Amino acid sequence: MNEVERVYRAYNDAENAHDLEATTSLVTEDLAVAINGIPQLSSGSDDEQAMATLFATYPDYRREVLEVIVEGDRGAIRWRMVGTPAAGRDIPPLDLHGCSIVEVRNGRLARANLYADMSVLAAVLPGGE
Repeated sequence: MNEVERVYRAYNDAENAHDLEATTSLVTEDLAVAINGIPQLSSGSDDEQAMATLFATYPDYRREVLEVIVEGDRGAIRWRMVGTPAAGRDIPPLDLHGCSIVEVRNGRLARANLYADMSVLAAVLPGGE
């Protein structure tokens, strides 16, 4: 397993454990995230806040890594996010398939471009339109 896949899987494992300290340690301070080509997050703390919101909204949230293709310091990851809304939330269950193109720098995620129909997350996360 090369560094890109190792870092992404470590981030994914931390995300699935709802471990914000670990996810934040695996991204650069100037992390840049775009969703469907539109910039959404511009720091590690933005990512931490988005993940905290996602975990609170879907207490059993998890993301499955379906496929990883790596070239140099970049990788394409096909994934599936699933989760059941927290009690009292009037939103549909999460079952979202997508792909991320990520870049790793110095052992941490530096750039991520997510591509998916994010409408199910419209009321939850930035870029969920």
